[in-house]
Amino acid sequence: MTTTDDDAGTPARPDPRGGGSSRLERVRRLTRLPAPPLWLLGIIEAVQVALITVLAVLLPVMAMALADGFGAVDAGFVATLSAQVWSVMHGAPVILHVILDPGALGQGVTLPDGGWFQMLPMGLALIPVLMMWRSGARLARGAYSGQLWQGLITLVLSYAALAGAIGLVARSEAFEVHGVLTLLCALLLAVIGALGGAYSEARSWQRLIGVDIEGRVQRWSQSMRWAGAYTWAVCRAGVVAAVAGVGLSAVLLGVQISVHWMDIANMFQQLDPGLWGVIGLTLLHLALLPNLILWTLAYSTGAGFAMGAGTVISPVAVDVGPMPAAPILGALPGAPGPWMMLVVALPILAGAVAGWWLVREGENHLDDWFSLRISWRPVSLALSTLLLGLFTGVAAAAVMLVPLALSHVSLGVGRMTDLGPHALLAAALFGAWVAVGTMFGYLVTPAAHEVRRERRARKVSAPAQPEPVPKPEETAGPDVTAGPEEIPGPEEDSETLSAERPLPEPTEASVPRPRAKSARTAAPASIDEVFGSTPDR
Repeated sequence: MTTTDDDAGTPARPDPRGGGSSRLERVRRLTRLPAPPLWLLGIIEAVQVALITVLAVLLPVMAMALADGFGAVDAGFVATLSAQVWSVMHGAPVILHVILDPGALGQGVTLPDGGWFQMLPMGLALIPVLMMWRSGARLARGAYSGQLWQGLITLVLSYAALAGAIGLVARSEAFEVHGVLTLLCALLLAVIGALGGAYSEARSWQRLIGVDIEGRVQRWSQSMRWAGAYTWAVCRAGVVAAVAGVGLSAVLLGVQISVHWMDIANMFQQLDPGLWGVIGLTLLHLALLPNLILWTLAYSTGAGFAMGAGTVISPVAVDVGPMPAAPILGALPGAPGPWMMLVVALPILAGAVAGWWLVREGENHLDDWFSLRISWRPVSLALSTLLLGLFTGVAAAAVMLVPLALSHVSLGVGRMTDLGPHALLAAALFGAWVAVGTMFGYLVTPAAHEVRRERRARKVSAPAQPEPVPKPEETAGPDVTAGPEEIPGPEEDSETLSAERPLPEPTEASVPRPRAKSARTAAPASIDEVFGSTPDR
């Protein structure tokens, strides 16, 4: 029985050749907005990043204000404090005009007057950098080759303009913010994040800036290409050493915090800041965690860091005075001992990782140059390895110089204007230790590979042990088709079993047939006989 659309319980089906679907598509085409230009997309992305970063600061401040964390507050105070925290998050230096009671930040800490306050909490600074990374990748995803710069320029300039406006909101009697400095600091972070995100998506400088750098390099001479490949490999090895050093420093800091965990907990109890105070201190510690990792790296180089003007904390000397009552300071290392200098193994190990990476990269063309001009191999290898270690150390020091300088903190009051490492000294010592580790790793890695290769070759060349031939009674199995009483035991003879089971009768398929004549002796067939008649082409 056939049914139609008019039958009860059967819904009406739209006509695929027209009707509702075509009208809907027509409406969509008429109401569809054209794609916005790249410069407009850059402005939209900048506004989004600014709103997200402002909310990331405003919501915690508002929560603490609603919980009476600041006493009597109003909307203006919350907005000003949020703008100040937002400016500090971008590393904008400000001038403090605050005079606190003696001992407000710790016993014996005097605050005669205000000064420059400069602190880049790298944990918080990662928020705008990552958001700009996302925006740069989105712009690169929707841009043609050679046009991406339009969106990137409006992105970073719009964000910098919004940062300058927020800096004006952050001004107060005690917190003097310079809008130009806030604008420049925000512009720097925006450029770093946007360029990184755009390149991660474009994967080509030609698409990013419209210049074919790879093509220009290919037009160089062979010697210039080798020199460029060597320089690029050394620069990347410096980055590898820096990343390895930061990672090992994070491990060392984690061990130090776990060892002195009770001291940190006792300082929290002595402060007794309340629930919101504990939350605020915890967030502050997390925001400064990358700074503390870089301080640990400076300590491992032997340069150490300062906890106030005229103080030093290093593996060879510890000279500190009264310090602020911050719980994380309970994890500071104690008096120097004979085992403290073992921490210099950390940058040496980072250099060894860079040397291992250089061996795997295989771009040591300077070693080839020395080998062609010096016949005695030990001398050419020593010279090339020495220069490779020095160049890698210089690259690693250059990479770490800016992060170490940005990790320095100045609270702008009293002796607290010098907190953190001295960037130039710490970077120089880090580069020196990395150079030593690079030379060690570059020389040891081939020897380790050779030892491993010899072990594998020894295993392959070793004669295989002959397997024992199994006995007939061990290979014969029971008849699984027989019943329990018919299953033969191991004492029964195999010939008896074969005699009890009759052999199958020979069939026509099992009788061997004589072989056909070989293809060589057979007469050659024509093409039509083999493939059949083919139509005329």
